[in-house]
Amino acid sequence: MIPWLGNLFSYFRNAAGLTASIRHRFGPSGVVRLKFLNKKVHVVSGADYINDVWKSTKELTSTNGINIALSNMFNTPDKDMQFFRADNSGITHDPHPNSSTRPEDRVFYLMHKATVDCLAGSHLVSSASSFQVALEKQIRHAPIGNEWSEMPDLFTFLRPYISHSTVEAMCGSHFVADYPNFVEDFWRFNSSMPKHLQGWPRWLAPKAWQARDRCIETMKTWRKSYQNSHHFSGNMMIPQRWNYFSKMRGISEIGVACSDLGILWGMNSNSMPATFWLFIELLRSPHLLDCALTEVNNCRSNLSRDSLLFDIRKLCAQPFLQSAYAETLRLRTAVYMIRKPDHAPAQIKDYQIPQGEMIVINSAAAHMDERNWNRGPAGQYPVEQFWAERFLTYPDAGLSQVAVESSTTAACASHATSLPTAKHARAPVFSLNGYAGAWIPFGGGIHQCPGRHWVKLQILLSFAMMCRAFEIELSEGGGVPAMDMRKYGLGVLQPEGSTPFRIRRRV
Repeated sequence: MIPWLGNLFSYFRNAAGLTASIRHRFGPSGVVRLKFLNKKVHVVSGADYINDVWKSTKELTSTNGINIALSNMFNTPDKDMQFFRADNSGITHDPHPNSSTRPEDRVFYLMHKATVDCLAGSHLVSSASSFQVALEKQIRHAPIGNEWSEMPDLFTFLRPYISHSTVEAMCGSHFVADYPNFVEDFWRFNSSMPKHLQGWPRWLAPKAWQARDRCIETMKTWRKSYQNSHHFSGNMMIPQRWNYFSKMRGISEIGVACSDLGILWGMNSNSMPATFWLFIELLRSPHLLDCALTEVNNCRSNLSRDSLLFDIRKLCAQPFLQSAYAETLRLRTAVYMIRKPDHAPAQIKDYQIPQGEMIVINSAAAHMDERNWNRGPAGQYPVEQFWAERFLTYPDAGLSQVAVESSTTAACASHATSLPTAKHARAPVFSLNGYAGAWIPFGGGIHQCPGRHWVKLQILLSFAMMCRAFEIELSEGGGVPAMDMRKYGLGVLQPEGSTPFRIRRRV
């Protein structure tokens, strides 16, 4: 066991470095026990061990990680946190037999249910359509002309368009009209997230606290407005959550507002930077960009020349776009997934996790474990490098899992011509087969992120609509920006510094 003081210092100073140190010292697979202050933490790595964690759905819960976020990141009051922490019933339909939580107070199950119910099927398609309409409106009003314009930073250019559209799709057009400064406040709050997670007091981070206070107050005022008017035009997950909350004992208006802010944070904080990284990787290669645009143009729902709307299901089924999307999340996501055996010890292969002690899985470690990944026939695509075709398979190659003999040239040629290549008689297929416990940006098992389908829609629609409306080119000599490691462990990492580019409307 590594001394706890060293772990704590290394975590706050360099979380990514601590992860690499654990791998170097103890190997790529297994369970390593650390100690942070008075907390014992078991770090699980290796696809086989991670899959064992996913299978332990009855023994392990994800609520401890949610409670940490609610308390530190979203400033949920202590009294409300007592309510959240008291729910030990789990998120499955049937509560744990040792739990005495009232059915109406099963907050984690009910919040999970609302998300699953309303971010799938017809509700998902409806929200995606609302997102398209909102983003089309944003794009058409963008101050971009037919001549090239130099811009200082691609990330800050994309952010307001995508975020406003996301908020409108989730919360309705009235929210955007009534709280026009919310998106700006949200990103101010998000920029200070590491300070909030680490528990910085108000006097040490006053601006961070003020931005969060404004966001929480907006959430609180918005819910009161809905209670007075009962008019809602966003995704029904929000009012369904409010209905559940209204029947719970022991949660305040502020507690609900903090939880609502957490939902909107989850909707924006990962999809926006992921969209940016997808742009970066495809804009760097004219060849890859052509492959992506070929699929994009095949998915327009209206073939009129200036249409920006897409067939959502068709777009999200395109093999090259899906592979590039999956590779973006593999390369740019660093999220800690926390599990805990609440009622009894848990067995992870040959290792027993005592009751009440935390399990941590680091997605970045799994995503960089070269044992798991297709790296090309000669290993020419290392895991540290973006390879758009990593998740494509070729049916005629006789390979059951990964296309180890494929090449980006062959894949793109097949899409660009819509004809089979000499090497592969049929077009490639996107597949995650063989990557269980390896590709885990959304976690796994029953606790897998219920908003994952929405995130995929957001990213692919944002890319498609922006590319359909604008020509975008990265400035010469800019290179690929580094990732901002301050938010390591919280999801998709944002870029560090600015990314200059130029842009004009397509004509």
